[in-house]
Amino acid sequence: MTLRKTLLVLLSLTTTVAVTASAATVEAATGRASAATTYAPEVRKRTALKVKDPVSVVERKSSDAFVFVVQRQGQVLRWTKGGKKTSRVLDISSLTSTDSERGLLGLTFIGDKAYINHTNKDGDTVVAEYTVRPDGRFVASSRRVVITIDQPYSNHNGGDVVTGPDNLLYIGMGDGGSGNDPERRALNTKELLGKMLRIDPRSSGTTPYSIPKDNPLATNKNARPEIWSLGLRNPWRYSFDDDGNLWVADVGQNKWEEVSVAPAKRDAAGTVIAGGRGVNFGWPAYEGPERYKSDQQARNALRPIHSYEHGDAGCSISGGARVPRNHPQVALRGWYVFSDYCSGELTGLQLNGVKLLATHMLVGGLGNAVSVDQTSNGIFVSSLDDKIYEILAS
Repeated sequence: MTLRKTLLVLLSLTTTVAVTASAATVEAATGRASAATTYAPEVRKRTALKVKDPVSVVERKSSDAFVFVVQRQGQVLRWTKGGKKTSRVLDISSLTSTDSERGLLGLTFIGDKAYINHTNKDGDTVVAEYTVRPDGRFVASSRRVVITIDQPYSNHNGGDVVTGPDNLLYIGMGDGGSGNDPERRALNTKELLGKMLRIDPRSSGTTPYSIPKDNPLATNKNARPEIWSLGLRNPWRYSFDDDGNLWVADVGQNKWEEVSVAPAKRDAAGTVIAGGRGVNFGWPAYEGPERYKSDQQARNALRPIHSYEHGDAGCSISGGARVPRNHPQVALRGWYVFSDYCSGELTGLQLNGVKLLATHMLVGGLGNAVSVDQTSNGIFVSSLDDKIYEILAS
């Protein structure tokens, strides 16, 4: 199966969006309650910034007077909160390319360090570290490569990199690309592809990063110790909520798009363990709520909280953020919101904890949406129609 021309720009083969065609199937698979007692807030959008190929909006800390815009071609911009002013603080365009689904794809922060996820000139995934000054400027000469991961194809690179509630680095890896996970990497624990990785990015002795002792396969000599979760196809965007639950929007293959939530846990001392530890998301044994590849087994696979079929509502999911309990967009507090590259619609999951109550289409006209991000002062949709939209709810 070949990539759709519209998706060659960034995401992956295809994904699922049409709640209409299979509502009964989705509700059976997710346990969704009746929407009769639920509500949908009034949501509108406004163009907050015009900028070339934005793929995410990232906040370092709420006290900053600015946020950061990641541009696929290799730049990071510092963007004044509530304004239009931007300035370039990093340029790695000479280190990457934008063919197929490649480029500068993700950014996060730990203390005074920034971590970016990009593909290099060979198409392989690179996570690199930079020192960042208090005013948000990156020190280009401080670049240090943390990890490089071979990519056999040009698509399904994942791309996000996220700081977890434990202040460790979570790296979402696609299954390597092509289609249908041809080399069956996603469920193979000897492979990093098709996984959520968890590392301590600070260098340890002669190694560029270290393995947290509580990683589920840390002591398994027959597996990669970086693995936190497995069975992912292309986790383009994922995030943690207030309670440490891990929300993953995984781009689908031929039929289904999906959102999954891996609940956080607590150890004997009451310390929160971030969601996803040892979780199998099921790909390619499952696609969305349905059995997919019969030669693959995932008996304890986590089923998605929400799935939708390819159709008028979309074909490639662009996650996604769980809106915090203290967010200024009060009407969306506690909701998970996501979009779709093909439909350009913002969809909201109304939740009670991690139980799905109802699904609502909130607003359309977002172009080729590639990311939905929340900061302390807003909710933003990055679109490859060279715009960043702010989402406003009442």
